[in-house]
Amino acid sequence: MSPKILIVDDEPDILELVQTRLEMAGYETLVAESGEEALKCFFTERPDLAILDLEMPGMDGFELCERIRQMSDIPIIFLTAYGSENHRVQGLHVGADDYIVKPFSKNELVARVEANLRRASMPAVQRDEQIYADPVLTIDHRAHLVTVRGNEISLSPLEYRLLTALLRHPGQVLSHTQLLDLAWGPNSTETSTDSVRLYIS
Repeated sequence: MSPKILIVDDEPDILELVQTRLEMAGYETLVAESGEEALKCFFTERPDLAILDLEMPGMDGFELCERIRQMSDIPIIFLTAYGSENHRVQGLHVGADDYIVKPFSKNELVARVEANLRRASMPAVQRDEQIYADPVLTIDHRAHLVTVRGNEISLSPLEYRLLTALLRHPGQVLSHTQLLDLAWGPNSTETSTDSVRLYIS
């Protein structure tokens, strides 16, 4: 099923432009011309990502973003003519994930939508989170407990740090030097990447 994108703008021409380009890229789209209409659409359709204008009659984009963020952690992108630093900062403070200024590149818009959806679909692995879980692997960060398909796996502290370092960088190719810094620490006296090769193998 294609991701569902909610587009909110009080300018019909912009709505049509964005809707057409996203549908060409394979997305399902929902459109609204006001914040109030957008909230109703959000409740009934549950989109996977929202693209919001800032200046709209009635409820503006900032308030709409805050309202959506109270209910959901879907990616939110501002698409607006207001490009000042203050507007960008406020947009991020109220919960937006990205900020695009008009006039904009349609290809860049699609690329940013793809990037935000990709990040949203990745397992969230952060240092301060207590539990990581996917269909195969579970990690209790507080207890340093690792299970694979329900079976506990015994790992040394260093092996555990290597595993969590890899999970914190999904989709990235990390060099042996980067893994050395992440698992041993930048101040470690261990400088040989042979140690990394040994543990990874």
